[in-house]
Amino acid sequence: MYNDRIEIINPGALYGTNRIDKLGTATTMEARNTTIVRILEEKGSVIENRHSGIPTMIREMKNYGLPEPEFYEERDSFKVIFRNTNVVQATQSATQMATQSATQKNKYEEIKQKVLKYCEEPKTSEEIMKYTGIKTKSVLSRKIIQPLTLSGKLDYTNKNSVNAKNQKYITKKQ
Repeated sequence: MYNDRIEIINPGALYGTNRIDKLGTATTMEARNTTIVRILEEKGSVIENRHSGIPTMIREMKNYGLPEPEFYEERDSFKVIFRNTNVVQATQSATQMATQSATQKNKYEEIKQKVLKYCEEPKTSEEIMKYTGIKTKSVLSRKIIQPLTLSGKLDYTNKNSVNAKNQKYITKKQ
């Protein structure tokens, strides 16, 4: 961590046919161990929405008026640099991010309460998305479904296959 940038270095180069110019594009990236990826995807709560991280980094840097992240493949390592060309601007951005984060957290807490009432009768994730206005399954899962199921407030109707296509969610009776 430096005053003008953050550098993150990951041991190991990009795998297989993956190339820096493909990062953040719709191009399917090769996984080093497809078996582990498949198992984690089937688990549902462990990994989801692969290949969304780099577009998110680019979008968030742009949202705060900062340059896009820089990616470098070096000998046996992969590096990303997040530059802060204006430390004052970054401080203001951090304050804005904290404020937005608190606002988002409150928003999701309100949505969770609505979902608990809505799911007194079993509902699918699509029904919940339509009801809440959440546009992506990954946000619904990460911000609403997972926290509610982990806290014991929401349950799966098909407990044998929590990632089943026809999975519904129901509020647990307290």
